[in-house]
Amino acid sequence: MFFSEIEMQKIIKKGYKNITLEEEIAFNILNFIHCIYLNKQDFYSEPFDSQLFGNLEMTFKKNACCLIGHCRAIIKNQNRTIDYLFTENGFELMKDVIKGQN
Repeated sequence: MFFSEIEMQKIIKKGYKNITLEEEIAFNILNFIHCIYLNKQDFYSEPFDSQLFGNLEMTFKKNACCLIGHCRAIIKNQNRTIDYLFTENGFELMKDVIKGQN
Protein backbone atom coordinates (compact mmCIF):
# COMPACT_ATOMS: atom_id res chain seq x y z
CA MET A 1 0.00 0.00 0.00
CA PHE A 2 1.08 3.55 -0.66
CA PHE A 3 0.88 6.40 1.83
CA SER A 4 3.21 9.27 2.48
CA GLU A 5 2.73 12.76 3.83
CA ILE A 6 5.74 13.68 1.71
CA GLU A 7 3.81 12.65 -1.42
CA MET A 8 0.87 14.79 -0.30
CA GLN A 9 3.21 17.77 0.16
CA LYS A 10 4.74 17.26 -3.32
CA ILE A 11 1.27 17.39 -4.87
CA ILE A 12 0.33 20.49 -2.87
CA LYS A 13 3.54 22.28 -3.92
CA LYS A 14 2.76 21.65 -7.61
CA GLY A 15 -0.48 23.59 -7.25
CA TYR A 16 -3.96 22.45 -8.20
CA LYS A 17 -3.75 23.74 -11.78
CA ASN A 18 -0.52 21.82 -12.44
CA ILE A 19 -1.40 18.35 -11.14
CA THR A 20 -2.39 15.38 -13.27
CA LEU A 21 -5.66 13.50 -12.87
CA GLU A 22 -3.78 10.62 -11.23
CA GLU A 23 -2.17 13.02 -8.74
CA GLU A 24 -5.56 14.57 -7.94
CA ILE A 25 -7.04 11.13 -7.28
CA ALA A 26 -4.01 10.14 -5.17
CA PHE A 27 -4.26 13.36 -3.17
CA ASN A 28 -7.97 12.84 -2.48
CA ILE A 29 -7.41 9.26 -1.29
CA LEU A 30 -4.41 10.22 0.85
CA ASN A 31 -6.34 13.16 2.28
CA PHE A 32 -9.27 10.88 3.17
CA ILE A 33 -6.92 8.46 4.97
CA HIS A 34 -5.18 11.37 6.71
CA CYS A 35 -8.53 12.79 7.90
CA ILE A 36 -9.35 9.45 9.52
CA TYR A 37 -6.04 9.63 11.37
CA LEU A 38 -6.55 13.29 12.38
CA ASN A 39 -10.04 12.50 13.71
CA LYS A 40 -8.47 9.75 15.85
CA GLN A 41 -10.85 7.18 14.42
CA ASP A 42 -9.99 3.50 14.58
CA PHE A 43 -9.68 2.58 10.91
CA TYR A 44 -10.42 -1.09 11.53
CA SER A 45 -13.58 -0.73 13.62
CA GLU A 46 -15.17 2.29 11.88
CA PRO A 47 -17.40 1.96 8.80
CA PHE A 48 -17.00 4.57 6.06
CA ASP A 49 -19.43 5.65 3.36
CA SER A 50 -18.34 9.02 2.00
CA GLN A 51 -18.64 10.73 -1.35
CA LEU A 52 -16.99 13.66 -3.12
CA PHE A 53 -18.94 15.39 -5.90
CA GLY A 54 -17.84 17.28 -9.02
CA ASN A 55 -16.21 16.40 -12.33
CA LEU A 56 -14.12 13.91 -10.37
CA GLU A 57 -16.56 12.04 -8.13
CA MET A 58 -15.13 9.70 -5.56
CA THR A 59 -16.73 7.25 -3.16
CA PHE A 60 -15.05 5.73 -0.11
CA LYS A 61 -16.70 2.64 1.40
CA LYS A 62 -15.54 0.29 4.13
CA ASN A 63 -17.47 -1.98 6.46
CA ALA A 64 -16.84 -1.94 10.20
CA CYS A 65 -14.26 -4.47 11.42
CA CYS A 66 -12.71 -4.70 7.97
CA LEU A 67 -9.08 -3.96 7.08
CA ILE A 68 -9.66 -2.92 3.46
CA GLY A 69 -11.99 -0.35 1.91
CA HIS A 70 -13.04 0.42 -1.65
CA CYS A 71 -12.64 3.74 -3.41
CA ARG A 72 -14.17 4.46 -6.81
CA ALA A 73 -13.10 7.47 -8.85
CA ILE A 74 -15.57 8.49 -11.55
CA ILE A 75 -14.08 10.84 -14.14
CA LYS A 76 -17.22 12.29 -15.71
CA ASN A 77 -15.65 14.22 -18.60
CA GLN A 78 -13.82 11.04 -19.72
CA ASN A 79 -16.68 8.63 -18.95
CA ARG A 80 -14.18 6.49 -17.02
CA THR A 81 -14.15 4.72 -13.66
CA ILE A 82 -11.08 3.64 -11.66
CA ASP A 83 -11.30 1.39 -8.59
CA TYR A 84 -8.86 1.37 -5.68
CA LEU A 85 -8.46 -0.55 -2.45
CA PHE A 86 -7.39 1.44 0.59
CA THR A 87 -6.22 0.76 4.13
CA GLU A 88 -4.91 2.92 6.93
CA ASN A 89 -1.51 2.60 5.25
CA GLY A 90 -2.41 3.77 1.75
CA PHE A 91 -4.00 2.61 -1.47
CA GLU A 92 -3.53 0.47 -4.58
CA LEU A 93 -5.26 0.13 -7.92
CA MET A 94 -7.74 -2.72 -7.63
CA LYS A 95 -6.76 -4.12 -11.04
CA ASP A 96 -3.12 -4.40 -9.88
CA VAL A 97 -4.14 -6.31 -6.76
CA ILE A 98 -6.32 -8.67 -8.78
CA LYS A 99 -3.55 -9.21 -11.36
CA GLY A 100 -1.14 -10.11 -8.56
CA GLN A 101 -3.49 -12.86 -7.38
CA ASN A 102 -3.37 -14.76 -10.70
